Amino acid sequence: MGIRSKNRVMNNFSMSGMSDIVFLLLIFFMLTSTLIAPNALKMLLPSRGQTPVNVENKVPTIIIHSNLRITVDGVNIQFENLENILDIKLAGQAEPAIKIVTSPQVTVGDAVKVMNVAAEKNYTVVLKQL
Repeated sequence: MGIRSKNRVMNNFSMSGMSDIVFLLLIFFMLTSTLIAPNALKMLLPSRGQTPVNVENKVPTIIIHSNLRITVDGVNIQFENLENILDIKLAGQAEPAIKIVTSPQVTVGDAVKVMNVAAEKNYTVVLKQL
């Protein structure tokens, strides 16, 4: 006497449900990625093949050494005075820009402190490492 099950095992698999899920995930990620506002600084990074251009306006060069020791155009200054000195040097310029040069020993936090001063004043920043 053969006992047979009433339930049959199906050997096929329907992919239509999977394609719906993938499509909905694609729409979800496309919508959420457009809602993210970038919180970044305007920076111009020099490339290797770029030739220097003579600019009529004087661009102040800020060199950041280790332990947040800062020089602006070769003069040592305190970090607290940086904003005032930049205001004086960039007064009257239509598109103020600064050049930040960091030594390899400078931490990212120290460089970001200086870049935040530029971001508050809406200066264009050119970043370079020694």
